[in-house]
Parts: sequence; C-alpha cells; structure tokens
Amino acid sequence: MTTRSKTKVFVIALFVIGVAIILLTAFGINNAGHRTVVQYPTGKLYVKFSPGIFPQWFGTAEVYNDVITFDYDKTMAEVDSSIDQQGISVRYQDGGTGTVYGKARFTMPDDELTMIHLHKAFRSNRGVAQKLIKSVTEEGMNLTAGLMSSEEAYAEKRSIFTQWSSQQISNGKFQTRLERVETVDEGTGKIVTKNIPVISYGENGLPVHLTSDLTDYGVGVNGFQITDWDFEPKTLQQIATKREATMAIITAKANAERAKQDAITSEEQGKANVMTAKYEKEVIKEQALVDAEREKQVAVIAAQQRVEVASQQRLEAEQKKLAAAEYKQEQILRGEGDGSYKRLVMEADGALEQKLDTYKKVMGYFANAIEKQKWVPEIQMSGGSEGGGGDAAMALIEMLSIKTAKDLALDLEVPNNK
Repeated sequence: MTTRSKTKVFVIALFVIGVAIILLTAFGINNAGHRTVVQYPTGKLYVKFSPGIFPQWFGTAEVYNDVITFDYDKTMAEVDSSIDQQGISVRYQDGGTGTVYGKARFTMPDDELTMIHLHKAFRSNRGVAQKLIKSVTEEGMNLTAGLMSSEEAYAEKRSIFTQWSSQQISNGKFQTRLERVETVDEGTGKIVTKNIPVISYGENGLPVHLTSDLTDYGVGVNGFQITDWDFEPKTLQQIATKREATMAIITAKANAERAKQDAITSEEQGKANVMTAKYEKEVIKEQALVDAEREKQVAVIAAQQRVEVASQQRLEAEQKKLAAAEYKQEQILRGEGDGSYKRLVMEADGALEQKLDTYKKVMGYFANAIEKQKWVPEIQMSGGSEGGGGDAAMALIEMLSIKTAKDLALDLEVPNNK
C-alpha cells in the first residue's frame, strides 16, 4: 500500500471516529425507571422523563432514579438500593439510646421546573439520597424519639412512633413546646421537675408542622415502615428491672385483691351456707307440710270413698231387701196361684192324678216285695194240690190293690155309660 493510500485510510478512520463521537455526544438514551437532566453548552437545562433518545448536543447529562429507596433494616439489601445501612441510631427523651430498623421509598418530582430546582441543589442522584433523603429521615426518627422515653418506645408507643416519624418525614418537623412535668428520679427516689418537649396542636386538633424540605423539593414518601427496634443493654436492663418491680407491685396488688376477694368470698360463702341451711330446713318443712297435706287429702279421699262405698252398700242392701221382698211376694203369689190351681184341679177331678201316682208307687212297692218272696217251695212234698203258691200271691196282690184303692178313694171300675 502506498503512502497516499495509507493517508486516505487514516483520514476515513478519523472521520468515522469523529462522527461516532459526535453522535454519542449529540444524543443520549434515558432508560425506564430513570429521568435525565441535560445541561446544554449554552447553560440551558432540560429534563427527559420518558424512556428513549433525547438530544444532548454536546451537553452534560445527570441520571436520577424515579424512586429512591432507603433500606435501614438489619440485613443488607438483596437488590440495589439508593441508600443501604443497618439501622438508624436515635436518642430518647430519657437519654437512652437505641436503633430503629425499617425501609422507606421516596418518589422524585414529576414536573421539570421542580426537578431542575432539585438538581441545582444536590447535583446528582447520590446527592439527593445522602444529603436530602437520608438526613431528613434520620432527623425525623430522632425528633420522634425525643418525644417519648425509651420505655414508652419499647412498650406502649411503637405504633405511635411509626406514625409520628412518618408524619415528620413527609410533612415536616412537629412544632414543639417545653412543658414542665414532675417525675420521680429513679436513682434518688425524689420528685424532680423537668422540661420536656411536647407537640403543639392547632385549632383543628392536628399537629402543627414546620416547613418540610422534601415538600420544597417535590419529593414524596410512598412507602414507610419500621420493622424492629434495638435498645442499649442499660436501657433493656432498666426496663426489665422496672418491669419486674411493676410486676411485683401488680402481683402484690393482685394478691391483696385476691385475699380481699377471698375474704369477701368466704363471707359470702358463709352467708350462702347459712341461707342454704335455712332454705334446706325450709324445704324440709315445706316438704313435711306438703306430705301432711297430701296424707290429709289422701285420708279425706279414703274416708269419702268409704262413705261412698258404705252408701253404695246400703243402697245395694236396700235394693236386695226390696228385691227379696218382691221375690217373697212373688213366691207367695206364685204359691198361692199354684195352690189355687192345684186345688181347683183336685176339686175338678178328685185329685185323680195324685191318687194314681200314689197308687202306682204303692203297687210298685208291693210288687217288689212280693217278687222277693218264694211262693213256690223249692222242695215240694207230695200230697199237696198244684199251683197253690201262685194263687195265694195273686190273691194277696188283689187284696192290697183293693185296700189301697179304698184308702185313696180311687174307683178303678170303668163306668158303663150304656
């Protein structure tokens, strides 16, 4: 390659490099989640909020985050934070120290004029984070700690601490005034007078705020939380000792109250036992009265039942008596009727039926008796007439028949009506 050719290549390379430099210095790129403040060579400032290319024209560019994060928790942040430290040290009203842990998020202004005002004051994203946000947050935490004792922050005002510190960081410091209060010195036990800061409240009942630096520069707080507190060992021991004393007092009061309550309970129990015994006797008495009344009612009912039974038996006897009298009268009438009937029948036929019955029975007795006699001898001697025994029996029967008929006035002859 000739010298002329080398010169030509060198010139072209210089031209390309120059164009690249011009392009790089004439234009810039704003990434998402950021805004870029551009200062042109003329001194004019321009803010690129949206992502994309912007004309830089050989000016300078400063990149800011749209959101600045302040992590002051106990662990290092897993992702990049604008400010990352372990806790914020605070001092409480009683002189005790401690550490507050948490996280906060801050938004940058959305209008160009305010953003330029912020840029002029702090010049960079790091300047805003360290000189504005970090200082305002730490100041708000310490001012809040100064409004309460370490014991109050430890025990009863944790939620209030979060609320007050958030309000002072977002809206400005509370306007405070000194107030004289009497407290008991824990070392000497004497009453001492102290001036302590208290919040001033307006006519609307809300705390009065001083001018807020974050408000002046258009920085907003859209996330604030306190996750934990640490206290110095001396403070923790003091809190533990006081808590033990308080618990002992509470326990003593509780025991005294329990003893008092036990005495009241015993007295009330005694009264209850007396009333129980009294009412048990009353119950026994009432039960006896009830039993006696029931026995009385049972006796009355039994007597009434006996009276009713006797009355019923008397009625039944009277009924039986009347029935017997009626039966007797019936039998008398029946006998008189039967007698009259039989008398009339006997008068009509001369008691023929009765006489015939009697005649039959008598003749039957005679027949049975004669039948049993041996009218014919078993050994007959010669010389007698034949059949003498049978004739004698017939003669005896006829004689008895005639006698019986005569006694009965019974006429056995068949009348001849010819």
